[in-house]
Order: sequence, then C-alpha cells, then structure tokens
Amino acid sequence: MATFLKKHRLIIISAVLCLFALHIVSTNTKGIGGSLITGKVISVISTPFQYGIASAIKGIRSVWTSYIYLINVNRENVSLKNDVDELKQENNQLKEALFLNNRLKELLAFKQEVAAPSVAANVIGIESSGWIRTVTLNKGLSDEIRRDMAIVTPLGIAGRVIDVQPTTSTALLVTDPRCTIDVVVQRTRTKGIAEGNGTDRLTLKYVRHEDDIQIGDILISSGLGGIFQQGRIVGEVVRIEKGEDNFFMNIEIKPGADLKKLEEVLIVTTDKDNNISADVKFQKLKVKKQN
Repeated sequence: MATFLKKHRLIIISAVLCLFALHIVSTNTKGIGGSLITGKVISVISTPFQYGIASAIKGIRSVWTSYIYLINVNRENVSLKNDVDELKQENNQLKEALFLNNRLKELLAFKQEVAAPSVAANVIGIESSGWIRTVTLNKGLSDEIRRDMAIVTPLGIAGRVIDVQPTTSTALLVTDPRCTIDVVVQRTRTKGIAEGNGTDRLTLKYVRHEDDIQIGDILISSGLGGIFQQGRIVGEVVRIEKGEDNFFMNIEIKPGADLKKLEEVLIVTTDKDNNISADVKFQKLKVKKQN
C-alpha cells in the first residue's frame, strides 16, 4: 500500500486538489468559501506565472534596447573611425608637403651655390637590377638636357646623363660600374679613380700602398674630364685593404649622395663654352619636324 501511494502520489495529489476546487466552486457559503477562496487559490497559482511572464517581457525589452543601443554605438564607431582615417590621411599629406617643401628649399639653396646653370628634376623611375644602377628624370631635350651632364645633390655627385628623350632622360648613378670619376683625397690631395661596383658603394682605384689615405677621408671631384665640376663631394672612404698585387690598395667608398632616397636632383646644364652642344640642337630640330 505504501509503495502504491508513493508511486502514484502525484496523481493522487492532483485528484485531491481538483476535488477540493470543485467543492469550493459548488458551495454557496459566503465569506471563507465561494468566490473569495477561489480567487485566492487562483491568485496563488497564477502569481508565479504572471511574474515569470512579466520578467520574460522585461528581459526581452532589455535585450532589444541593448541591441538597438549596440547598433547605434557600432554606427558611431564606424563614423568615428572614418573620421580618424580621413584626419590621418590629411595629416600624412601635410607631412609630405612639409617634407617636400624642406627638400625643395634645400635644393634651391644648393642651386644658388652651384656656379653653373642648372635645372631641377624629379626622379620618376629607378633601375637597379644586376650591375645596372640608373634613374629616369622628368627633364629631357625640351629642357636643353644632353648626354654627360652632371647630376648633383646637396650631399654630393649622384651621376651623369647617358640618354636623352624629348621630355625625359636617363642618368647613370655613381654606383654603376660604367661610371668613373677622377677624384682627389681632400685631406692629402692623393689622386685616384672612383668607379661604381654595382652595389651601393664605389671602389677607389690606383691608390698605392705608400699613399696617405685613411678611413673617413673625403673624396672630391678633380674636375678632369669636363663632366663634373671641381670640388664636388663624391664620397667617404669606409674600408681599406692591402691589394693582392702588393702595389695598389683595395679601397671602398660610400657615396656622398643618398642614392637610396633620391627624389629631387640638379642637372648641371652648361658645358665648357656655356652653350648647348650641336647634337642637342640637332635632336631638338628633329623633334620639331616630327611634330
């Protein structure tokens, strides 16, 4: 019997409660019975459900409000990020303009120091493959540029023009093996030939073991050859080794011009007679006929 009651206690309790509810509904007694007791029982039973429903509605409303708030915050974040990106871009453009202005001021001041007519040019192309070291400039035949005109910067010689087109020209950098410059050691006046070695350095040739030269010595152009003006900085001695022939030393030079950051240069546009050479005049005439 106890086992039966324990096993079916939920059904028994439910039946008892139903009978009790029917009894309350069927009675006409006022006060404790009838509608008063029925209302209290229903209230007790329904209150937890009403509280749960109200809590659920409140939770849903809170989640929806938070979702809408997060959407608005996300939109504001995107807008602020776009504003920050635009400000960064404007700031970067202003920095670039400032750097360009400073470089042009420096180049203009250097141009006034150069004792020869010159034209400012921008580097618009770089060729650095194998042993080749050249740059393309935005000045050409129309600007009276010709071959073998010197390319200089405030820090030193950068190279020379090797090819000229109507509006552009190609310059051979001092680090190209095809470029050679007669130089003098500024401190001791020892002479030699600076030649590009195809990397970012030059080699100083024909300096003997007994010649006075040290690391840190500055090399300047001697003026021989008529391409580079006398006294222009070529580079600095950074390494000295004894040569295999026991006669000449192996000397490495760091170029004075910062070729890795080359953006603006001066093209010295005069020759010994301060006139445009005949080949330039011929090329200009040819271009006019073609047009």
